[in-house]
Amino acid sequence: MTDSALMELAVLGLLLAVIVIIISLICHRRNERLFGRTPPGPWGLPLLGYLPFLDRKAPHKSLQTLAKRFGGIYQLSMGSVRTVVLSDAAMVREFLRYEQLTARAPLYVTHGIMKGYGIVGAAGAIWKYQRRQLIEWLKALGMTRKQCETRAQLEQRIARGVNECVQSYETEAQEAGGVLDPLPSLQHSLGNVINDLVFGETYRRNDPNWLYLQQLQEEGVKLIGVSAVVNFLPWLRHLAANKRSIRFLLDGKAKTHAIYDRIIHRCEKQLEVDLQQRQQKQLPPKEPHSILEHFLNERQPYSELYCDDQLRHLLADLFGAGVDTALATLRWFLLYLAREPRCQQRLQAELQQLSETPSLAELETSVYLRACLSEVQRIRSVVPLGIPHGVERDVTIGDYCLRSGSMVLILQWAIHMNPDVWPQPEQFRPERFLNADGDYAAPAQFIPFQTGKRMCPGDELARMMLTLFAGRILRRFHIQLPSDQPAIDLDGECGITLTPAHYKLRFSKLKPREGKAKVEKEKEEQEEKEKDERQVLEEAAKVKDE
Repeated sequence: MTDSALMELAVLGLLLAVIVIIISLICHRRNERLFGRTPPGPWGLPLLGYLPFLDRKAPHKSLQTLAKRFGGIYQLSMGSVRTVVLSDAAMVREFLRYEQLTARAPLYVTHGIMKGYGIVGAAGAIWKYQRRQLIEWLKALGMTRKQCETRAQLEQRIARGVNECVQSYETEAQEAGGVLDPLPSLQHSLGNVINDLVFGETYRRNDPNWLYLQQLQEEGVKLIGVSAVVNFLPWLRHLAANKRSIRFLLDGKAKTHAIYDRIIHRCEKQLEVDLQQRQQKQLPPKEPHSILEHFLNERQPYSELYCDDQLRHLLADLFGAGVDTALATLRWFLLYLAREPRCQQRLQAELQQLSETPSLAELETSVYLRACLSEVQRIRSVVPLGIPHGVERDVTIGDYCLRSGSMVLILQWAIHMNPDVWPQPEQFRPERFLNADGDYAAPAQFIPFQTGKRMCPGDELARMMLTLFAGRILRRFHIQLPSDQPAIDLDGECGITLTPAHYKLRFSKLKPREGKAKVEKEKEEQEEKEKDERQVLEEAAKVKDE
């Protein structure tokens, strides 16, 4: 072939390429007009997408940086997974109303481990049915805002764990000179509240099975989640480090399910005995005391909705979700209140007006306690990337088209740390949640339990637990950071949840009268200090004007 022929062929090929590109652009524009445009976003590398540019220890901060650049919605590739990120609360509420976004994200590790069972990783018919049943069961156990007997019984069950925790802190503080790690007692007592409600059983603190479950829970949340790169590049599972992590999770699942099977067997036997005894006495069946009893009472043979795998994964999901988020929130709460004496003084001034062991109804009158808990949930979103959603089928929402199989991330971190909404977002200021009249008022941009069709079904139970634990601990103790403790990294460790690094606090018991006097004295000193600061600022302003 001559040089001129080659040249003609090259020109023809170039023209064809240009024509194909033009046609593609025309079709793309036409599709955008008809079906909506895909969200904007950064370019990535072939196969890897944007993964190499994400901070593995703090992916929420990397994604927050992109949100500042692209706005409330953008799209990027994370390995083989097309990902849409929402960082605007109004958009989150709008998008999560759609049925097409109730699927679960196509993540390798979570799908491989949960296999579509339970409640967290489930979708479709199983998820819809189980969620409806779960909400009914939680209400039957007392999860309601309406004052009633079942709510009072639920409060008593939570209060037993709270009182055990407070007593443990008191004993440990006496033995250790006041300085202790608050995590072990908190994890044990809070975990047993969830054990009681989910399984109908509790553990002694040194029980080997309980110690194993706690260790597995603490390590597992660091390995599962959006930050696990194997979720997006499944071929990396063959690397030695990833093999060990996956093996740890699979072994943990097998051992956990074996423990659950023994609990289920005991519960089934006890239900049979109770039923026989009540039939002999011509009494109606006993009301279920736990989620497990509810499930077994309503179980239908040969139904996938009630199969063994569904039950095991449901129990694991409820235990994990119930413990992880509440525990992380309370750990951040204690840390921030110890770091912020002004806030602690104001809170304890309110709490000292209550009884020594305040009830939930009493604690709910403390507006500042609610504001402190909300500010903790804002400043350190314990699920900074939300629980990922999946797009079940193509859907157009507003101006944007979301493709089937995409993952949708609710970037709570960016929503709660947006300086346009929350000035100086890294400052701990519970007053953000108080209006001019001093009443509690949460801004619309505050979504600690997410929103939409897959919103946390146990949000009211979480509020009850957080209020009782936080309120009674701060009603009993003044907490401080030990002077010899190194500075604590407030970035936290990111897995499924964002947890603080381990720390110790000094616990000083507040006696009823002495505690109140101490708090009032500290409050007066703080007010005097703030008054002096205001005078200095006013004098400086006068000098500047002159």
